[in-house]
Amino acid sequence: MKESTGQDYHQRIVRTLVYVQRQLDEELELASLASVAAFSPFHFHRVFRGLVGESVKEHVRRLRLERAARRLKQQDDPIAQIALEAGFETHESFTRAFGMMFGASPSSYRAGHQPLPESTSGTRLDDVSAYRPPD
Repeated sequence: MKESTGQDYHQRIVRTLVYVQRQLDEELELASLASVAAFSPFHFHRVFRGLVGESVKEHVRRLRLERAARRLKQQDDPIAQIALEAGFETHESFTRAFGMMFGASPSSYRAGHQPLPESTSGTRLDDVSAYRPPD
């Protein structure tokens, strides 16, 4: 592959990765992602896997599980709610996928981590919505 072609493919995939991050809660169809990258669906799937190291489906699932793990550590929402918001249809399928990725059930993972310390300003990493001036 020519260097210029490789750089072009890299830029297209990066554009797609950013799109996936921003649309993680949406239904992400292969055809629409291929359109973002300006590839045919078949070619996009091959290029994505080659440059990212995992299929589109695996990538999206991993990102959703990582976000769910973060929520388990930072929030007290029920695990079933986190599972549904991560795109899983059942608590059981979420627990199975989570266990395969993190080596622990969601409840064990949550119990094994200390809650984040209180912030005097109410802000958290990637979240300033609860900001309040410190006393």
